[in-house]
Amino acid sequence: CKAYRLPGDNLLLRNTRTGKRAVVTPDVYAALVSCSLFRTLDEQVARIIDSNPGMQGQQANICDVLRSMLDSGMMLSARKTCDLLKRPAEQAPTDREKGEHRDRPVVVIITWERPLALERLLKSIRANCAIDKIHQLYVVDDSRKPENINKNRELTAMFALQIKRSIQYFGQTEQQALLENLSRQLPAHEEAIRFLADQSRWREYWTSGLARNLALLLSCGRRLVMIDDDSICDVYDPGRPRPDITFSDSPREADFFRTAQEWASQQLPLNPDPIDRHMQCLGLTFSEALKVLGQGNLKPTSFANASALEVAELQVDSPVLITQCGSFGCPGTNTNTWLPDMSPASIDHMLASPQKTANALNTRMVWTGRHQPHFSPRPNMSQITGFDNRQMLPPYFPILRGEDRLFGYLLDFIIPTAVILDYPWAIPHLPIPQRQWQDADRDFTPAPSFPLFFSEWVLENKASCHAEQPAERLAALSTLFSDLAASPDNSLIARHLDAVLRDTSELLHHLDGLLTSADSAPAEWQEYLKQGIEQLRKEVSHEDGPVKGQPQSLEGAELIAFWKKAWGGFAAALEAWPEIRQAAAEIIGAEPSSGVG
Repeated sequence: CKAYRLPGDNLLLRNTRTGKRAVVTPDVYAALVSCSLFRTLDEQVARIIDSNPGMQGQQANICDVLRSMLDSGMMLSARKTCDLLKRPAEQAPTDREKGEHRDRPVVVIITWERPLALERLLKSIRANCAIDKIHQLYVVDDSRKPENINKNRELTAMFALQIKRSIQYFGQTEQQALLENLSRQLPAHEEAIRFLADQSRWREYWTSGLARNLALLLSCGRRLVMIDDDSICDVYDPGRPRPDITFSDSPREADFFRTAQEWASQQLPLNPDPIDRHMQCLGLTFSEALKVLGQGNLKPTSFANASALEVAELQVDSPVLITQCGSFGCPGTNTNTWLPDMSPASIDHMLASPQKTANALNTRMVWTGRHQPHFSPRPNMSQITGFDNRQMLPPYFPILRGEDRLFGYLLDFIIPTAVILDYPWAIPHLPIPQRQWQDADRDFTPAPSFPLFFSEWVLENKASCHAEQPAERLAALSTLFSDLAASPDNSLIARHLDAVLRDTSELLHHLDGLLTSADSAPAEWQEYLKQGIEQLRKEVSHEDGPVKGQPQSLEGAELIAFWKKAWGGFAAALEAWPEIRQAAAEIIGAEPSSGVG
């Protein structure tokens, strides 16, 4: 709602979605502002009173006001929203909705210095996946060491002989050939092409985003399934599955195990093929996916804790552009300081068992995922991910960590109505060698992180773009990154420090709240929280120093200059991306799909 001042200290409210208007007092408006997430009326009333203790005893009056706002159309009803998103239930899903006529996907394995993991993954694909349903299988090798490069190429060739199907190794020779071909077709964009996908430009840096850009280029015009090499193509049931469909931006649920054998018994008996399972809804509209998953499973409770802004962008024709799944094993994080950010239900489940708590703090045998099909407004991270690359997906930032999160914000920016589907099953994610938590992994002290703010900065600027078409919104993104590249150093430092202190203080407050309510929790958890609080209190008391971040070899003005140059390069790449995608589709479409590259 928008609010406008009126004489007599009243406010005129206008609901921008329904067009309804109402005149309210400032107190009522303040109460309504706190009702930004979908909750029951009783829950909304309880939160209002919790924020305004002076209203204790006025529950009935507050409830009457909220019900009046709901009946008048000023507030959004989950029930009405649910009804709007459903089609007539009598109509059976079409072949399109079932995904039966869909084109065969491109599958890309991203590998990096891990021949043993790649060999294990290829064996699981041969054992569990319907390879005849795959259009083309690539192994994109981002390795630097010659011995690993040679081994990965040999493994790919051996696998091709075993399955008697096409699989292409895509190492430096093949990558450079593609980039040179693209540069010949688009000479004006050669710098942008090499910024996004030329390993020789970025040999000193982590380039997972670069490898993912190559996967996008190799699959333009098709659906894509991207797999990390330390995953295993097998499907596991998380236990306690639920049919109800949910929608929100809430974190995944989590459970903790002592060993892999503890969750091995949860393997599903049928269809262990995660590639085929991703095809179930990838590329459908929300309405079509709803029919496949069970229309009756979308209920008013499906929107619990979703924000009104997120639900306002959800439409019957919202495209399912990304599909994800859960994982068993390593959670994919550098530290285990993510535990306090879990959902309250996951924290309660962990703390109910001293053994679960010990597992969470000391082992990397974690299930993270969903118990039911779950839609969200933006993707985050998945070890095996489906992409509808027939649509204008954005490129990845090519270097350093956090590429998945930024990609999610970029996608949400250019296609705000898109939805991401998290399937209620998981695959093993087991790095080789097996990783263990160390004492240092419990350190909450923020790591050097300039520029921490720039992923969220994309989200902050989303509402300022009024263009409708993805290509036009991509151009607006390019302008935003150009602006960032041209910003004064002191402005960037101020934005960075503000983001660091905001996040640190919020985390400190959150840990303090968890500790306050942890009287009956296992002692190890209480000590974990106390240690985090002590570390964060020291951090917020520090004076400002030279900015440090990624890459760690730089700091201060040199670090800022590095990022300004990188943002400028990414701005040019975003502007050129539609033409690069088109040229890649023509090149890949013209190449024969046979044998090992």
